[in-house]
Amino acid sequence: MKKFLLFPLFLCLFLTSCKDEEIPEPEQKPGFVDADIKKQVKYSSGFIGEKAATAIIHIWDADSADFDVEASGSDLRIGYAYDKVSGEYKTSKYGSIGSRMSEPVVPGKYFIYVVLMKSSDSGSMAYSYTYFDVAEGKELELKKTFSHDVPSEAYEPWEKNK
Repeated sequence: MKKFLLFPLFLCLFLTSCKDEEIPEPEQKPGFVDADIKKQVKYSSGFIGEKAATAIIHIWDADSADFDVEASGSDLRIGYAYDKVSGEYKTSKYGSIGSRMSEPVVPGKYFIYVVLMKSSDSGSMAYSYTYFDVAEGKELELKKTFSHDVPSEAYEPWEKNK
C-alpha cells in the first residue's frame, strides 16, 4: 500500500523536474558608455586649461521617449525627467556623482543630463544635456567641457567647447 502512495509523489517530482527544451535567443552584446566631465579654467596668464569637474550625471533610456528639460525642472538633479510621449516622469537608468561615469548599457537611444555640483565657483549648478545612441558591442565616449565663464545655474549646449 505504501508503494501506491509513493508512486504519485514520484510521478509529480519527475514531471516537475523535466523542463522544456527551448532554443536560446542570441544574447545582445552590451555597449559601453564612458562620460567625462570637465570645466575650463582661466589662469592669470590668460591661458585656458581644463580640469575634471565634479558633477551629477544621469542617463535615461530614450528609445521611445522625448524628455522636456524645462518641464522637469530641478527634478532632473535627482534623476527624474518628464517624458512628453508618455506624459509621465521617468527615473534615470544610470547615475553617478563625480567627473567620470563608465557603464555597460543595452544598445539603444539614451538621454544624458549633467549638472555641476553646487559651489562658490562661477558655473555652480550649470547644466547640459544631449541624446546619443549606443551600438551593440561598441564603446561610446561622451565628453562635456563646461566653459570657464559659464554662468551659475545656466544651460550650456553639449556641443560647445568640443
